[in-house]
Amino acid sequence: MSDEAGEAPVPAAAPAAPTVVATPAAPTVVATPAAPPVDAPPDAAPPPPRPSREVVGLGRRWPRALPFERMFWLIAGLAATIVLGLSVWLKPDARGIGTHEQLGLPPCGFVQMFDGVPCPSCGFTTSFALAAHARPVDSFRNQPFGFALFLLTVAGTPLTFWAAARGVSLFEATERWPWGRIFCGFLGLWLLAWGYKWLVLMR
Repeated sequence: MSDEAGEAPVPAAAPAAPTVVATPAAPTVVATPAAPPVDAPPDAAPPPPRPSREVVGLGRRWPRALPFERMFWLIAGLAATIVLGLSVWLKPDARGIGTHEQLGLPPCGFVQMFDGVPCPSCGFTTSFALAAHARPVDSFRNQPFGFALFLLTVAGTPLTFWAAARGVSLFEATERWPWGRIFCGFLGLWLLAWGYKWLVLMR
């Protein structure tokens, strides 16, 4: 017998098992219920309304003043009242100047330094006193600009008290006025009145 007949058959190799790769499991998302809305207690009072930025007065609307501005107008009104009260109490000096000396103030140093030449405000106190004693013509003749300031003080005093009491912002109400031109106009009138007073005293 040949060698091939005596050999046992060799079994075939078994196929390899497939490789299994483990993948991580997806995280489990648990839905949480939304918190119910918190209702305000039924008896809670609503917040107070903010104050309006306008004040009604004299038939129109005005901007509202801040507390410090109300205090400013109150102080200005008190100061103007004191000035008018002193104008009534003082006796107008016949020289047309020097009425302020009755308050214990010294004579005008400008007049003494320049040999009778008045300072730009010489005669203001006398004109206030003359106008307060119901002598408007004499007040104007003595110092025209001083008389104009007296009229502005009389008109502005109640206005300042009204602005302080009602909380009206006069600064904001007049911010669009041409203050540059107004200032230049007042300055020009003041200089003209000074020149007039100079001519009157130097005659």
